[in-house]
Amino acid sequence: MRQMVAAVLLGQLNIDQATERYKVNRMTVLRWIRKIEEETKANKQAASCDSDLPPPRKRASTKNSPQQNEAEVNQLRAKLRSLEQELEAANFKVLYYSTLVRVAKHELGVDIEKKSVTKPSGLC
Repeated sequence: MRQMVAAVLLGQLNIDQATERYKVNRMTVLRWIRKIEEETKANKQAASCDSDLPPPRKRASTKNSPQQNEAEVNQLRAKLRSLEQELEAANFKVLYYSTLVRVAKHELGVDIEKKSVTKPSGLC
């Protein structure tokens, strides 16, 4: 599902091509795209909630019990999962917006990319 949505958003496939290649109907493709967009939005909101938490306290002692070590490892694993989800959401967002820019330019004839402006020589 994610591979198909990525291909559509990257412009590698249009919706009709995706329906043929993945043997699904048009509504399924649209529903999958909407589902991925909702997941991305939810992941972004969850990540922003996590970033509002204060950083964990530093421990004075470097010797921890096995239970403390295991709890710390589990906490780090959870944080890693959260960061991986946040990265996936950010990558999807980049993919989504770059696809919108490409579609606007090639299919609608609207160039919305910011262009750098060079100053003519002689102006300060």
